[in-house]
Amino acid sequence: MDQSYKSLHENIDVNADFSRNFLCHCRPIAFKRPSGQMVEITEIGLTHPKYDGLKTIFAFDVTDGYTDYRICLDSESLDWYLEYEGDNNV
Repeated sequence: MDQSYKSLHENIDVNADFSRNFLCHCRPIAFKRPSGQMVEITEIGLTHPKYDGLKTIFAFDVTDGYTDYRICLDSESLDWYLEYEGDNNV
């Protein structure tokens, strides 16, 4: 499977559910890019914390069925950003 990724650091708005029943207590549902494009998340893959000094950033590998994305939640500022997008060759 050949995938091409585009590295970004794009601030996004995210609709998410928070519950103790979810891994990391958070499940992103959709996000809106600065261009106005709404992306509906159809599947969440790997979810993991990343560390930047004392700050924890939660990374979510997600897809809308066509494109793969990594969206991140900065636990200090509570800002979301799109780290990368890539082709999903299904």
